Amino acid sequence: MNRAIEDLVVVVMDRPRHKELIEEIRKAGARVRLISDGDVSAAISCAFSGTNIHALMGIGAAPEGVISAAAMRALGGHFQGQLIYDPEVVKTGLIGESREGNLNRLKEMGINDADKVYNSHELASGETVLFAACGITPGTLMEGVRFFSGGARTQSLVISSLSKTARFVDTVHMFDKPKTIQLH
Repeated sequence: MNRAIEDLVVVVMDRPRHKELIEEIRKAGARVRLISDGDVSAAISCAFSGTNIHALMGIGAAPEGVISAAAMRALGGHFQGQLIYDPEVVKTGLIGESREGNLNRLKEMGINDADKVYNSHELASGETVLFAACGITPGTLMEGVRFFSGGARTQSLVISSLSKTARFVDTVHMFDKPKTIQLH
């Protein structure tokens, strides 16, 4: 990236499980930006210049990892992800009850190397990738849903590896019945 470590901004979800990671990033000299949600948006922001986000690190959910990998692949960005199967590491209570039980479950699903590091091509395989997302809450890339009397406004992002485009779509949704014009 041709940047000094001190010029890098790494986004990390503000979670107790990331305490040591945050300390390690700061000790290396990079800056940390903590977020409460929006890890997919933060991951995609890494591929857009001007966001002042250079990396996303930490433990998140697998579906969000795959979604982020697809967007990064379509944008030509870099992605690495690894399954975390140890409840003592994840510290959410959302994965299985034991490390051994989770390893057995992974084997049943055909995953023989539980410690494999996946890249974007492995998680979003295929000839082409199309990514689409709509902002729900305000973020670095997109505005969240904004309600007004009789409707709402949304902002979406569509990324295509085929056309090599990233389109921001601003949409006004009219909930009330459209006004009719009478011609006499």
